[in-house]
Amino acid sequence: MTNQTANGGRPPFAAYGPASAGYGPGAPVTVPPTIGPAAPGAPAPWPSPGSPPNGSASPAGARPPRRGLGITALVLACVGAIAAFTASPLAWLLLVTALVLAIVHLARRGGARVPAVIAIVIVGFGVFIALIAAVVSGFTSAGSGVDSAPDPETDTYTLAQRLSLPPDRGSESELAWGTAQTVIDSDTGDDVWSIRTLAPIDITSETFSASGSLVATPVEITNLTDETIDSDAWQLRFSTSYRLSDGTYADAAYDPAVTDLYPSRYDITDVAPGATVTFYVVHDGSIAEADEGSVEVGLYSGDIITWTATGG
Repeated sequence: MTNQTANGGRPPFAAYGPASAGYGPGAPVTVPPTIGPAAPGAPAPWPSPGSPPNGSASPAGARPPRRGLGITALVLACVGAIAAFTASPLAWLLLVTALVLAIVHLARRGGARVPAVIAIVIVGFGVFIALIAAVVSGFTSAGSGVDSAPDPETDTYTLAQRLSLPPDRGSESELAWGTAQTVIDSDTGDDVWSIRTLAPIDITSETFSASGSLVATPVEITNLTDETIDSDAWQLRFSTSYRLSDGTYADAAYDPAVTDLYPSRYDITDVAPGATVTFYVVHDGSIAEADEGSVEVGLYSGDIITWTATGG
């Protein structure tokens, strides 16, 4: 007998039971979340995978971007770029440190990149300025030694090292009293002055009795240049001493009563072109000892000129 139903010859779907025969157990049905606002009383829609809960903008526990190294690199780069204008070695230290910090910051994940990138740009600018400042400073230093007039208070002793004996006219042996020796400017080769020492004279008298026996040795200097030589200029920087026959040096006498008549080299005034000035090396001792001794004139270059009675 055939079962028939009122709706077309088949029993309703429910008649087949929870699952149709031969098709196995029924699979659960997943209902997609409702799009749009939920109906009143309806459960909240399911969150999509990876979406922040409770409508927050970032996942729970997320940290803000790290800026510490980037900001530090930026500050150091700015300070280094400013210091670069002064050609200071500190500028290089600051710029290199800023560059290292900026690179380390960019290598990290989750860091704000803008400060580090700006720091690198400023470092490049600072290096460029530092190089220009170093070149300008080098030219300035070189020019100051050539074109600028020397400061007599600071450069006199250094310039005095240019005074020397002519290579082909300098005497390596002792000169006889009265023999002239030329002194040149070793930088230019020009003659500066001619110098000679005369024989010692006995100046012991009642006027100088308080000083005992005194001997004065005249020294003459003639200006060979075309300009007046200032008494404080480098062209008159030298030393004088009297060496006794036993190899010791006599003490110079600077008694005002003596130097008024026999001025020392410290009493030399300006020497006009072609002019000759005379000063004296005065020391305690007898004329007999002086005849066996010698006078030495030392130049700042290390050259020494010596006069004796037996020189030649």
